[in-house]
Amino acid sequence: MIKYYSVNGKLVPKEEASLLVGDLSILRGYGMFDFFLVKKGRPLFFDDYLDRFFRSAGMLRLEVPYDRETLRAQIMEVIRANGQPSAGLKLVLTGGYSPDGYSPAKPNLVIVQSPLPTYSPAQYEQGVKLLLHEYHRTLSAAKTINYIMGIYLLPEVQAAGAEDVLFHFDGKVYETTRANFFIVKKDGTVVTPGAGVLHGITRKKTLEIARRHYLTEERELAMEELQTASEAFITSSTKLIMPVVQVDGTTIGNGRPGPVTKDLMKRMEEAVDAYLEQG
Repeated sequence: MIKYYSVNGKLVPKEEASLLVGDLSILRGYGMFDFFLVKKGRPLFFDDYLDRFFRSAGMLRLEVPYDRETLRAQIMEVIRANGQPSAGLKLVLTGGYSPDGYSPAKPNLVIVQSPLPTYSPAQYEQGVKLLLHEYHRTLSAAKTINYIMGIYLLPEVQAAGAEDVLFHFDGKVYETTRANFFIVKKDGTVVTPGAGVLHGITRKKTLEIARRHYLTEERELAMEELQTASEAFITSSTKLIMPVVQVDGTTIGNGRPGPVTKDLMKRMEEAVDAYLEQG
Protein backbone atom coordinates (compact mmCIF):
# COMPACT_ATOMS: atom_id res chain seq x y z
CA MET A 1 0.00 0.00 0.00
CA ILE A 2 1.38 3.39 -1.01
CA LYS A 3 1.36 5.76 1.97
CA TYR A 4 3.78 8.56 1.11
CA TYR A 5 4.59 11.01 -1.67
CA SER A 6 7.24 13.71 -1.75
CA VAL A 7 6.45 17.38 -2.45
CA ASN A 8 9.38 19.77 -2.89
CA GLY A 9 11.71 17.50 -0.97
CA LYS A 10 9.36 16.82 1.93
CA LEU A 11 7.93 13.37 2.57
CA VAL A 12 4.19 13.67 3.27
CA PRO A 13 1.23 11.27 3.62
CA LYS A 14 -0.23 10.91 0.14
CA GLU A 15 -3.63 12.22 1.32
CA GLU A 16 -1.93 15.48 2.31
CA ALA A 17 0.19 15.90 -0.82
CA SER A 18 -0.96 18.97 -2.72
CA LEU A 19 -0.09 21.97 -4.86
CA LEU A 20 -1.83 25.33 -4.98
CA VAL A 21 -4.20 25.95 -7.90
CA GLY A 22 -1.96 28.78 -9.13
CA ASP A 23 0.60 26.29 -10.44
CA LEU A 24 1.22 26.63 -14.17
CA SER A 25 0.66 22.89 -14.62
CA ILE A 26 -2.97 23.50 -13.63
CA LEU A 27 -3.50 26.89 -15.26
CA ARG A 28 -1.76 26.17 -18.57
CA GLY A 29 -0.76 22.50 -18.57
CA TYR A 30 2.94 23.43 -18.48
CA GLY A 31 5.23 20.87 -16.94
CA MET A 32 7.10 17.63 -17.52
CA PHE A 33 7.59 14.30 -15.85
CA ASP A 34 9.34 10.98 -15.99
CA PHE A 35 8.26 7.52 -14.98
CA PHE A 36 10.15 4.32 -14.25
CA LEU A 37 9.69 0.99 -12.53
CA VAL A 38 10.93 -0.03 -9.12
CA LYS A 39 11.80 -3.72 -8.87
CA LYS A 40 13.30 -5.46 -5.86
CA GLY A 41 13.38 -2.03 -4.24
CA ARG A 42 15.60 -0.58 -6.98
CA PRO A 43 14.72 1.94 -9.69
CA LEU A 44 15.21 0.18 -13.02
CA PHE A 45 17.81 1.81 -15.32
CA PHE A 46 17.95 4.65 -12.79
CA ASP A 47 20.70 6.78 -14.35
CA ASP A 48 19.11 6.67 -17.79
CA TYR A 49 15.83 8.01 -16.43
CA LEU A 50 17.52 10.71 -14.38
CA ASP A 51 19.44 11.78 -17.49
CA ARG A 52 16.20 12.13 -19.44
CA PHE A 53 14.45 13.92 -16.59
CA PHE A 54 17.09 16.64 -16.50
CA ARG A 55 17.19 16.75 -20.30
CA SER A 56 13.41 17.25 -20.55
CA ALA A 57 13.55 19.96 -17.88
CA GLY A 58 16.18 21.78 -19.93
CA MET A 59 14.02 21.58 -23.06
CA LEU A 60 11.13 23.21 -21.18
CA ARG A 61 13.49 25.77 -19.63
CA LEU A 62 12.60 24.60 -16.14
CA GLU A 63 15.30 24.41 -13.49
CA VAL A 64 15.19 21.26 -11.36
CA PRO A 65 15.31 22.60 -7.77
CA TYR A 66 17.71 19.89 -6.58
CA ASP A 67 20.96 18.48 -7.86
CA ARG A 68 21.12 14.93 -9.17
CA GLU A 69 22.33 13.27 -5.97
CA THR A 70 19.78 15.07 -3.80
CA LEU A 71 16.99 14.04 -6.17
CA ARG A 72 18.26 10.47 -6.14
CA ALA A 73 18.18 10.49 -2.32
CA GLN A 74 14.61 11.87 -2.28
CA ILE A 75 13.47 9.12 -4.64
CA MET A 76 15.02 6.43 -2.49
CA GLU A 77 13.42 7.99 0.61
CA VAL A 78 9.98 7.59 -0.98
CA ILE A 79 10.72 3.99 -1.95
CA ARG A 80 11.91 3.08 1.55
CA ALA A 81 9.00 4.87 3.24
CA ASN A 82 6.41 2.96 1.21
CA GLY A 83 8.15 -0.39 1.57
CA GLN A 84 6.94 -1.59 -1.84
CA PRO A 85 9.72 -3.53 -3.60
CA SER A 86 7.79 -3.49 -6.89
CA ALA A 87 6.03 -0.30 -8.00
CA GLY A 88 5.89 2.55 -10.48
CA LEU A 89 7.47 5.90 -9.66
CA LYS A 90 6.74 9.25 -11.29
CA LEU A 91 8.66 12.51 -11.03
CA VAL A 92 6.64 15.60 -11.92
CA LEU A 93 8.22 19.03 -12.45
CA THR A 94 5.68 21.82 -12.86
CA GLY A 95 5.79 25.33 -14.27
CA GLY A 96 5.53 26.72 -10.73
CA TYR A 97 3.33 29.39 -9.16
CA SER A 98 3.17 31.84 -12.03
CA PRO A 99 2.96 35.54 -11.07
CA ASP A 100 0.71 36.30 -14.05
CA GLY A 101 -0.86 32.94 -14.82
CA TYR A 102 1.33 32.51 -17.91
CA SER A 103 5.03 32.95 -17.15
CA PRO A 104 6.94 30.04 -15.56
CA ALA A 105 8.20 30.50 -12.01
CA LYS A 106 10.18 28.34 -9.58
CA PRO A 107 9.11 24.77 -10.42
CA ASN A 108 7.43 22.45 -7.95
CA LEU A 109 8.71 18.88 -7.78
CA VAL A 110 6.46 15.99 -6.86
CA ILE A 111 7.50 12.34 -6.46
CA VAL A 112 4.60 9.89 -6.66
CA GLN A 113 4.81 6.13 -6.16
CA SER A 114 2.05 3.86 -7.49
CA PRO A 115 1.25 0.14 -7.73
CA LEU A 116 3.21 -1.76 -10.37
CA PRO A 117 1.31 -1.65 -13.69
CA THR A 118 0.42 -5.09 -15.05
CA TYR A 119 -0.70 -6.43 -18.43
CA SER A 120 -2.43 -9.62 -19.50
CA PRO A 121 -0.19 -12.49 -20.66
CA ALA A 122 -2.47 -12.71 -23.71
CA GLN A 123 -1.29 -9.28 -24.86
CA TYR A 124 2.23 -10.64 -25.15
CA GLU A 125 1.28 -14.06 -26.47
CA GLN A 126 -1.24 -12.86 -29.07
CA GLY A 127 -0.15 -9.27 -29.69
CA VAL A 128 -2.21 -6.08 -29.62
CA LYS A 129 -3.97 -3.71 -31.99
CA LEU A 130 -3.22 -0.02 -32.54
CA LEU A 131 -5.41 2.69 -34.08
CA LEU A 132 -3.95 5.27 -36.44
CA HIS A 133 -4.46 8.97 -35.76
CA GLU A 134 -2.98 11.94 -37.61
CA TYR A 135 -1.14 14.00 -35.01
CA HIS A 136 2.39 14.98 -34.02
CA ARG A 137 3.25 15.93 -30.45
CA THR A 138 4.61 19.38 -29.63
CA LEU A 139 8.18 19.23 -28.28
CA SER A 140 8.12 15.50 -28.89
CA ALA A 141 11.66 14.98 -27.57
CA ALA A 142 10.59 16.17 -24.10
CA LYS A 143 8.40 14.13 -21.76
CA THR A 144 5.78 16.79 -21.14
CA ILE A 145 2.54 16.39 -19.18
CA ASN A 146 0.50 17.15 -22.34
CA TYR A 147 -1.49 13.96 -23.01
CA ILE A 148 -4.63 15.72 -24.19
CA MET A 149 -4.91 13.89 -27.52
CA GLY A 150 -4.30 10.44 -26.09
CA ILE A 151 -6.84 10.91 -23.31
CA TYR A 152 -9.34 12.48 -25.70
CA LEU A 153 -9.12 9.41 -27.96
CA LEU A 154 -9.55 6.86 -25.14
CA PRO A 155 -13.23 6.13 -25.98
CA GLU A 156 -12.30 5.26 -29.58
CA VAL A 157 -9.40 3.10 -28.43
CA GLN A 158 -11.53 1.23 -25.93
CA ALA A 159 -14.42 0.78 -28.36
CA ALA A 160 -12.05 -0.76 -30.91
CA GLY A 161 -10.45 -3.10 -28.39
CA ALA A 162 -7.10 -1.50 -29.17
CA GLU A 163 -4.12 -0.99 -26.90
CA ASP A 164 -3.21 2.52 -28.00
CA VAL A 165 -3.14 5.12 -30.78
CA LEU A 166 -0.27 5.27 -33.26
CA PHE A 167 0.42 8.82 -34.34
CA HIS A 168 1.31 9.64 -37.95
CA PHE A 169 1.77 12.93 -39.76
CA ASP A 170 2.66 13.96 -43.31
CA GLY A 171 2.98 10.35 -44.42
CA LYS A 172 5.30 9.34 -41.59
CA VAL A 173 4.70 7.13 -38.53
CA TYR A 174 5.99 8.36 -35.16
CA GLU A 175 4.96 6.87 -31.80
CA THR A 176 1.97 5.92 -29.70
CA THR A 177 0.62 8.03 -26.85
CA ARG A 178 2.79 6.21 -24.32
CA ALA A 179 5.24 4.03 -26.22
CA ASN A 180 7.79 3.94 -29.02
CA PHE A 181 7.02 2.01 -32.18
CA PHE A 182 9.17 -0.47 -34.13
CA ILE A 183 8.73 -2.61 -37.19
CA VAL A 184 10.72 -5.60 -38.41
CA LYS A 185 11.28 -5.76 -42.16
CA LYS A 186 11.05 -9.02 -44.09
CA ASP A 187 14.84 -9.33 -44.04
CA GLY A 188 14.86 -9.08 -40.23
CA THR A 189 16.00 -5.46 -40.01
CA VAL A 190 14.64 -3.67 -36.94
CA VAL A 191 13.43 -0.13 -37.71
CA THR A 192 12.20 2.68 -35.45
CA PRO A 193 11.58 6.40 -36.09
CA GLY A 194 14.74 8.33 -35.27
CA ALA A 195 13.42 11.89 -34.99
CA GLY A 196 10.21 13.58 -33.91
CA VAL A 197 9.63 11.10 -31.08
CA LEU A 198 10.38 10.77 -27.39
CA HIS A 199 13.57 8.76 -27.02
CA GLY A 200 12.27 6.26 -24.50
CA ILE A 201 14.63 4.46 -22.16
CA THR A 202 13.16 1.07 -23.09
CA ARG A 203 13.56 2.12 -26.73
CA LYS A 204 17.21 2.83 -26.00
CA LYS A 205 17.74 -0.53 -24.30
CA THR A 206 15.90 -2.34 -27.11
CA LEU A 207 18.14 -0.74 -29.71
CA GLU A 208 21.25 -1.65 -27.72
CA ILE A 209 20.11 -5.28 -27.63
CA ALA A 210 18.94 -5.36 -31.25
CA ARG A 211 22.21 -3.93 -32.60
CA ARG A 212 24.08 -6.94 -31.20
CA HIS A 213 21.91 -9.42 -33.11
CA TYR A 214 20.15 -7.69 -36.03
CA LEU A 215 20.54 -4.93 -38.53
CA THR A 216 18.89 -1.79 -37.11
CA GLU A 217 17.77 1.51 -38.56
CA GLU A 218 16.75 4.77 -36.88
CA ARG A 219 15.12 6.86 -39.61
CA GLU A 220 11.86 8.18 -40.98
CA LEU A 221 9.24 5.44 -41.11
CA ALA A 222 6.79 5.80 -43.98
CA MET A 223 3.14 4.84 -43.56
CA GLU A 224 3.45 2.46 -46.54
CA GLU A 225 5.97 0.36 -44.62
CA LEU A 226 3.23 -0.84 -42.29
CA GLN A 227 1.87 -2.82 -45.25
CA THR A 228 5.11 -4.69 -45.83
CA ALA A 229 6.37 -5.11 -42.24
CA SER A 230 6.71 -8.71 -41.11
CA GLU A 231 6.49 -7.76 -37.41
CA ALA A 232 5.83 -4.76 -35.19
CA PHE A 233 6.08 -3.98 -31.51
CA ILE A 234 5.95 -1.15 -29.00
CA THR A 235 8.30 -0.39 -26.13
CA SER A 236 7.71 1.46 -22.87
CA SER A 237 8.76 1.47 -19.22
CA THR A 238 5.70 -0.51 -18.15
CA LYS A 239 5.22 -2.77 -21.20
CA LEU A 240 8.91 -3.38 -21.96
CA ILE A 241 8.41 -4.98 -25.42
CA MET A 242 4.83 -5.76 -26.51
CA PRO A 243 4.00 -7.29 -29.93
CA VAL A 244 1.68 -5.44 -32.32
CA VAL A 245 -0.26 -7.58 -34.81
CA GLN A 246 -2.71 -5.04 -36.25
CA VAL A 247 -2.67 -1.32 -37.03
CA ASP A 248 -6.14 -0.07 -37.91
CA GLY A 249 -7.27 -2.44 -40.68
CA THR A 250 -3.75 -3.60 -41.55
CA THR A 251 -2.61 -6.99 -40.29
CA ILE A 252 1.10 -7.01 -39.53
CA GLY A 253 2.85 -10.03 -41.03
CA ASN A 254 0.88 -13.18 -40.36
CA GLY A 255 -1.10 -11.59 -37.53
CA ARG A 256 0.95 -13.22 -34.77
CA PRO A 257 3.98 -12.10 -32.76
CA GLY A 258 7.06 -12.85 -34.85
CA PRO A 259 10.39 -14.51 -34.03
CA VAL A 260 12.45 -11.30 -33.87
CA THR A 261 9.96 -9.68 -31.48
CA LYS A 262 9.88 -12.78 -29.28
CA ASP A 263 13.66 -12.94 -29.23
CA LEU A 264 13.96 -9.28 -28.23
CA MET A 265 11.30 -9.76 -25.54
CA LYS A 266 13.33 -12.57 -24.02
CA ARG A 267 16.58 -10.64 -24.24
CA MET A 268 14.97 -7.58 -22.65
CA GLU A 269 13.80 -9.64 -19.69
CA GLU A 270 17.34 -10.95 -19.34
CA ALA A 271 18.70 -7.38 -19.43
CA VAL A 272 16.31 -6.35 -16.65
CA ASP A 273 17.35 -9.34 -14.54
CA ALA A 274 21.03 -8.61 -15.15
CA TYR A 275 20.60 -4.98 -14.10
CA LEU A 276 18.86 -5.97 -10.87
CA GLU A 277 21.53 -8.57 -10.08
CA GLN A 278 24.24 -5.91 -10.21
CA GLY A 279 23.30 -4.92 -6.67
